Amino acid sequence: MKQMKLPNRLRTPWFAQVYQWGMRPTHFLDSCTQRYGDIFTTQWPALGPIVFVSHPKAIEKIYTAPPEMFNIAETYETLRPLVGDKSLMVMDGQVHHRQRSLVMPPLHGERLRSYGKLICNLTEQMMQQWKLGEVINLTSWAHDISINVMFQVVFGLDEEERLIKLRQKITQMLDYFSSPVMVLHHTAPVLRKDFGPLSPWGRFLCLIHEVDQLLYAEIAHRRQHPQLDCTDVLSLLMTARDEQGEVMNDQELRDEVMTVLSGKGVAATGILFGLYSLQKHPAVCQRLQEELDSISDPSDTNAIAKLPYLTAISQETMRLYPLTAVAMRVATTPFEIMGYEFPSGTKVFVNIYSVHHRHDLFPNPEQFKPERFLERKFTSYEYSPFGGGNRRCIGYAFAPFFMKLVLAKIVSRYQLKLTDDRPISLVRHAAGVAPDRDIYAMVTDYYHQKSANELVGVV
Repeated sequence: MKQMKLPNRLRTPWFAQVYQWGMRPTHFLDSCTQRYGDIFTTQWPALGPIVFVSHPKAIEKIYTAPPEMFNIAETYETLRPLVGDKSLMVMDGQVHHRQRSLVMPPLHGERLRSYGKLICNLTEQMMQQWKLGEVINLTSWAHDISINVMFQVVFGLDEEERLIKLRQKITQMLDYFSSPVMVLHHTAPVLRKDFGPLSPWGRFLCLIHEVDQLLYAEIAHRRQHPQLDCTDVLSLLMTARDEQGEVMNDQELRDEVMTVLSGKGVAATGILFGLYSLQKHPAVCQRLQEELDSISDPSDTNAIAKLPYLTAISQETMRLYPLTAVAMRVATTPFEIMGYEFPSGTKVFVNIYSVHHRHDLFPNPEQFKPERFLERKFTSYEYSPFGGGNRRCIGYAFAPFFMKLVLAKIVSRYQLKLTDDRPISLVRHAAGVAPDRDIYAMVTDYYHQKSANELVGVV
């Protein structure tokens, strides 16, 4: 039997590695890549070997591998308590293909574009509360706009009492799941012990139970009172049929709704990093404002979303500040990458953060430079903020669309200025990262007089 060749393992104690990966994943990836290069291995208790890869050719090999070569559902076990056993995230093979084919249509194509007016209207409603000279907590605001939009996209108008209560409880549960107290519970399953509602994991289980009661009641209500003309995600999922003509059962509906809603944090983080970057780089913001002024119909959300420079800004934001740091796989057979051979069961992490910071692909990678996406087209192995292959995140179209419309609405109306100009550090936030502190900005002026007139009702 041929001797297996392995790349160097990290030499720091495993518990230090786990802590750093759990708390400051991008710092962990930076330091390891600088020391070991495009491929390195960790060996953490109960997890087996984990191979981190950041070379585009190796990433191409992983993303284009036959689906049966890698098990992917296993890597999402940390999310199973949130999204449930019937979520497409924790499935592989044909069952995954079936669920994905049912969930994807409401978030893409014409359905996606139909959400544009909703996103813009909610953004404008929330901006109307801003006053000149006021300091806005952009972190809180980004999370508020994200849950407001996501909830209405998934459930439709939330004016009825039962939906208001459901929204409040889902917001509470999602915020708690992504809170600092839960970070180590995501990376260290041994901590998931239910010692009652006063313990971190016990409190989470209580919140999940309360959400489930309300969510199953909503599904039952809609089955009893069907409205076939509704275009919200839940209504569309309830009428969707697979290739055999079967519809989703209640648990599948519940779990796929939670799967879609779990993207709330990703959308909020993308918006926050976009706002932060625009305020840190006034010349970029000014060029974007000029591009927005060139649109003949400012209400045409599809035209806004297709603007080249706005698109480049969203791409550069997701390059510099990853919505997810890695894309994970588990080998089902022995495999070879970059001259190294690995046994089945090896976990392979596509190191998205590090490939997005390669000097050969992105010169001066720490610089925020949207123009790089206008000057060059990158492959999905060089730039993949939502992963790749047959397991690319289902929100890969919705999240940038959402981000671009929110950024466009804000910068075309207001001038903002950060109250704290210090650089930010990145810390763990659920599956991705977030700033190490809340981001605040002052509303210093209207972009131009037209914006002021609109707010006071002047024709």
